[in-house]
Formats: sequence, C-alpha cells, structure tokens
Amino acid sequence: MVRHGLRTLIKKAHPGALALQGFTPASVAVTGPTLDRNSVAIPGELAFDFAIANTGNYDARIAVDYVVHNVKANGTQSAKVFKIAALTLAAGETRTMSKRHAFRQMTTRVHHPGVHALELQINGIRHGHTEFELHV
Repeated sequence: MVRHGLRTLIKKAHPGALALQGFTPASVAVTGPTLDRNSVAIPGELAFDFAIANTGNYDARIAVDYVVHNVKANGTQSAKVFKIAALTLAAGETRTMSKRHAFRQMTTRVHHPGVHALELQINGIRHGHTEFELHV
C-alpha cells in the first residue's frame, strides 16, 4: 500500500519517497539509451537498450524508469515517466536491459509530430538524453 501511495512522488524523484522504498543514492554508471531508430511513425514502436553498472563497493537497490519528452500542441515538450524495474545490483555488477515504447493515438494522450526525447531515470537522477523524430 505504501509503494502504491508513493508512486507519483517516486516518479517525480522525491528523495524521501525514494528512501522509504530503499532507493538511496548509489554510485552507478549508465550507458545509453541507444535507440533502434531515429524516426518513428504512429502507430509504431521505439526500442531502446542501455546498461547500468554499480561502481560502488556495496549492493545497490536501483529504481529504473525512463522519461519520454513528448511534443505538445504549442511546440514545447512535456515529460512523462514510465517504470521499467526495481532491482538490486551487486558491487561491480552490470545489467543490460532493453525496452519498447509504443506510440499510438489515444483519447488520453494525443501525439504531435516533431522532435521528441527519451532519457533514463535511475534512482531519481536522469541520464542519457537522446532525441528522435515522431511522424503522425
């Protein structure tokens, strides 16, 4: 119940909410994200992969999210955070992960053409900003 109640604060990278769930600051090195294409047409999918390495001396509990910066009707961008996983990395361990994000028109989210962006959020800290073109 606590995890469910804190989900919005965790997506917003609130340090207290992250700490309550055991996601304390960790020494990590992030490689990526690497996109499978630079252009996506709706309906379509964008696949990406990345690697997270625990560079610290202790096990680290990691909250792995990704952020899509969608273009709004006025041309500005709006960030939307999506969950990937919660995992524990041993000292020196590297984990490679991949994910697909679907783009389709919905009644709750209208996609607009233009340059969108994707980045990773690891324990509330953003890494690896990369851009792609969305065609409607």
